[in-house]
Order: sequence, then structure tokens, then C-alpha cells
Amino acid sequence: MPSQPFTPAGVTAKTTELYALSDSLLFAQADAVESDFKLWMTSNFSLTTPQADYLANMNPHVIKYYGIQCSMAFRGRLSILLVSPTPILGYVKWQVSESTLAVKTNASGALVSSGSLTFKIEYLP
Repeated sequence: MPSQPFTPAGVTAKTTELYALSDSLLFAQADAVESDFKLWMTSNFSLTTPQADYLANMNPHVIKYYGIQCSMAFRGRLSILLVSPTPILGYVKWQVSESTLAVKTNASGALVSSGSLTFKIEYLP
């Protein structure tokens, strides 16, 4: 799969590519994003230098959480969006995930997920 820019349109294009895969190939991508979110991001998105620097410096607990969220969304072929406004000079950038993910197991123990995942970039004074 080709790298996409890390933009709202690029994230939409990447999820479209992913969700066109067979279950086994998609689940392999879900395992990969969960086990190493940073590597998966740099392998699947063409990041700008500031984006790559930001990713490299993110807290490891946040990285782990984002990987788990993406993995669950992939497995259910759920909506993943990026909301990214124009940067505001002098403001501090915050990366926020907002999720309505619901993860359940049915009577036979199979994974059933629903909801959506949105990553928002915010700029605060």
C-alpha cells in the first residue's frame, strides 16, 4: 500500500485501502499498529518533519493507547477520522483522540466492535 499524507484526506484514503483488504491481511495490519504504532504510522503515512518530530516525542503510554484504539477500529472496519485545523502561531498543539468505540465479545467469545475513532489536533493558548 502506498504511503498517504497525514491529512484528513490521507487518513480517509488509508482507511479505504485498509478496509479493501481481506480479513487476514487487515487483521495483520491491526496487529502491526497495536504492537508498534510509531513504526506503523511512519510506514503508512508520509509525515512532514514537524509531524515526524511530534510522533517521535509522544508519551509511550499515549502511543500504546492509540495503537490499541486503531487496532480495534481496524478489526471492525470502523470509521477513523482526522480533524486538523490550520496551525495557530503561538498556540500549543494538542493531539486528542475521541472514541465511541465499544468492544464486546459474543456468546462464543468472538470480538464485536462498533463506534468510531476521531483524532483531533487542537491549538490552545
